[in-house]
Amino acid sequence: MASLFRATTSHYYSADGRRCDKNTPGASKKPTKSKTWSGRYRDAAGRQITVALSTNKTVAQQMLAKLVTDAQLGKVGLVNPFKDQGEKPLGEHIDDFRAALAARGNAPRYVSLVHARLKALCDGCEFRFLADISASKATDWLAKQRSDTQISDLPKDQVEFTRSEAAAALGMTVTAFRDAVKRQSLAAIGAGRSRRYSRATVEAVRDRLGRGSSVQTTNYYLSHLKSFCHWMVRDGRMAQSPVSHLEANNVEVDRRHDRRELTAEELTRLLVVTRASKRTMRGMNGEDRFHLYLTACGTGLRAGALASLTPASFELDGETPTVTLAARRNKSRKPRVQPLPSELVDLLRGYLANRHPDVPVWGGDWAERGEGAEMLRADLQDAGIPYIVSGPNGPLYADFHCLRHSFITALGRAGVDLRSAQELAGHSSPVLTAKYMHVSLHDLLGSVKKLPSFLPSGSGTEVAAITASESEAGRFARTEAVHSIDQTCVNVRRHGPDAYEAGWKGAATQLVLFRVVETRCGAVSEGETKRPLPDSNRGWRICNPLP
Repeated sequence: MASLFRATTSHYYSADGRRCDKNTPGASKKPTKSKTWSGRYRDAAGRQITVALSTNKTVAQQMLAKLVTDAQLGKVGLVNPFKDQGEKPLGEHIDDFRAALAARGNAPRYVSLVHARLKALCDGCEFRFLADISASKATDWLAKQRSDTQISDLPKDQVEFTRSEAAAALGMTVTAFRDAVKRQSLAAIGAGRSRRYSRATVEAVRDRLGRGSSVQTTNYYLSHLKSFCHWMVRDGRMAQSPVSHLEANNVEVDRRHDRRELTAEELTRLLVVTRASKRTMRGMNGEDRFHLYLTACGTGLRAGALASLTPASFELDGETPTVTLAARRNKSRKPRVQPLPSELVDLLRGYLANRHPDVPVWGGDWAERGEGAEMLRADLQDAGIPYIVSGPNGPLYADFHCLRHSFITALGRAGVDLRSAQELAGHSSPVLTAKYMHVSLHDLLGSVKKLPSFLPSGSGTEVAAITASESEAGRFARTEAVHSIDQTCVNVRRHGPDAYEAGWKGAATQLVLFRVVETRCGAVSEGETKRPLPDSNRGWRICNPLP
């Protein structure tokens, strides 16, 4: 039986009426009733529960009645099974989702990125509990992220800025400003402590900072939110996902960081310059980076996969030289065995000799930190190869992943079929492989030149076969007709008078079929006409082409 009560608490008071410890000499004990009403009832499992309710007795009675009703419904399975999960703060669910991603073997950098994006989206939309998740609110917030924002104006009449001055004017950290200048290849004046930045450089960073997020970026946020809600459903924390019906926006209308492929000439120049480089970057000298870029171009492996390879991953002396990528290092979570080009095998054999078989060849955290692009960018600059070029939909970048694009594009230009290219690229769909194959106008022109010649020879006329049939006698004869390929298409004349005389003489009606018809001829149209055989071609009827 449920009961409503106010808990009694005992306090001790000294002779002068002040609160004191119970061991104080002369202390007296005085019971005090709590201002809050509490309730005692048994839940669906029969356990006795005591819970604080309200300072208002009427409200407390209603709350206790609701708890008792829920407990009774729970005995017959009519309660909300997600009630406890709904009362849990959303941030705790997101932390659990992060732990689940890490437990599945995802890269720590990826796990942190997903977690940060989910937190930013939920904080921006003011999602505090599961019931707060709204598809419309998420869509509105993502749309705002794509909108440009106005950054405060720079101080007037100031021509040059120190790094600290520029960062303060733009409301960003010094490190973030430095990275933005480096990422956009903006000019600086001087070096070291005396380095200054022109007003044009600071304005370029301001304009980039004020640009909204790209469609692709907001699609990532949406994808993470949908994955989180789907995980909540599978984990028994939600009945259904409130955002499952949302679709990603079209990324083709807002391209920000498309990659390009390096031509064979550019790859050759890059490899030559890199091998001769005396600079060490990310713990790799010129010789190391030369073989790294060469392996990337010869296998199409991603940066993280390349960083995990050891000498034991390569089988160079077998009948088919290969490199094996462990399932935990592959994006698809499947083991991958990739054949190697013969030229690459010869170079790797000497490079990998006398190396410990279990130590990564190009180890370090450069791949996890995304520093491969900066490393390649420096070597591209030494080779005189532009990092950014203009494309049909915006700038095209030659970051580290462009080496994978170059590999897949080279497969296509070499005539490798799409299914084989898909296997070599390790893609789950040929559609994704096709996106990596860059096709230039020169490639299209070469493809067009491979078409067989379909133009007629001679004087530019087209021959169409006409078959005549005699409906009464069942005799069939064959004749030929030719019409000129001109705009008027006036004349259609028959050939083969012998066949005409033999097959058509005395026939009451004739059926004439065009096997080939010039489509530009307006005088020739489909129809059916039955009439006695005329002397000229005026009574012929044109039917569908013969099979």
